[in-house]
Amino acid sequence: MGGFRRNRAVLVRGIALAVLLVGCRGSGDGAATTTSPAHASPALGAGRVDVGGYELSYACRGEGSPTVLLEAGLGAAGTSAWFSFMGLLDGLDARVCTYDRAGTGVSDARPEDAGTPTAALQAEELHTLLQGAGIDPPYILVPHSYGGLVARVFADRYPDEVGGFVFEDVSTAWEIDLWPKWDDSPWIDGEQKVDIQTTKRQVLHAAPLGSRPTVVVSQSTYDEEGIPDWAAPIFARQQAKLARLGSNVIHVRADGVGHFIHDERPAVMVAAVRAAVDAVRGTGELPPCGGVFDEDLVSCLS
Repeated sequence: MGGFRRNRAVLVRGIALAVLLVGCRGSGDGAATTTSPAHASPALGAGRVDVGGYELSYACRGEGSPTVLLEAGLGAAGTSAWFSFMGLLDGLDARVCTYDRAGTGVSDARPEDAGTPTAALQAEELHTLLQGAGIDPPYILVPHSYGGLVARVFADRYPDEVGGFVFEDVSTAWEIDLWPKWDDSPWIDGEQKVDIQTTKRQVLHAAPLGSRPTVVVSQSTYDEEGIPDWAAPIFARQQAKLARLGSNVIHVRADGVGHFIHDERPAVMVAAVRAAVDAVRGTGELPPCGGVFDEDLVSCLS
């Protein structure tokens, strides 16, 4: 699911990495400046990239292909939100990266003349960052919450670069007009108001998921952000509708877990990412759900 427009404050577990990122300065021409501190693994890298007169910060660890790209929720900095989880993916022998969208974490704020935030603008900024940092495709997009909207548009704009998806309780275009029925506050990301109606249209016009390996991980409790009881089944149906946009999809519900599955039940998300990585490296086909997940932790829905 995943509106959660006031995304839960992320604890400062990423402070060490944030300090590293502050010390990385871009060249100002779209190229990245990276660093690998003496106390860190040589496979850990971080830097900043100019994406049009302002710089976004990123962090990666590990080596190999495909690249797992972790996208944070609304108002959250990827380098904090995913900091603990990234280390759990070390056994994949893949490059795992995340970044801070404009105005979040230690990325620069987006200048007013750069445009109003939409999923398309943020997808373009992400693509510029990836190119400048030399972070190569294919990408497995792993978005959480609002990040799902950015990921859908990114895949629509750059389809040849996206190998698969792992959606973690993501926002969908269909939920956008549902939220004001109990919460009409704006969608704020990086201290700027997102043009959410334009974003909705961009996502609705995005291409379906196709045959890419796709894992949709949905929550079960819907007990945050004042969601009324009557809305929870609607959100659940929208997650199932997202899963039907692809032909190579596993859809699971993380039982007894809320919106932040990678924090509350990280083993589920690790299994989902591993399945997508293995599929992209192999035949492209996902195995049956029961062969991927501990069924004591999830319910297989498709």
